[in-house]
Amino acid sequence: MSVVTALFQMTKELRDVVCAPVPAEKREETITAIERLLEQREELLRELHPPFSEEEKRLGRQIVLWNQEIEQQLRELKQQIQRDLTMMRQKKIANNHYINPYEQPLAMDGMFYDKKR
Repeated sequence: MSVVTALFQMTKELRDVVCAPVPAEKREETITAIERLLEQREELLRELHPPFSEEEKRLGRQIVLWNQEIEQQLRELKQQIQRDLTMMRQKKIANNHYINPYEQPLAMDGMFYDKKR
């Protein structure tokens, strides 16, 4: 099997993993699988050397198209994780304010200034 064919199969597998819906419970497993596939794919890319046959060139063009799709899906996964982290921080702050509402003022709007504070 040529390096291009192996790279094609690895890219297809990576695309399948990335494009599948990722539930929050299985996100860690999915990220681990993506990292493993990316590392294996990187090793194959290092072994890639021209000249290429027409079939290998066709596979290469398909790999490039899939790379764009993979990058987009990875960006969306990153944004999803960032949104979850932001929501977690906001929940933590809201929970702290609920537990101890007099610990910190929520906002000073300048309408009333207490000099004793």
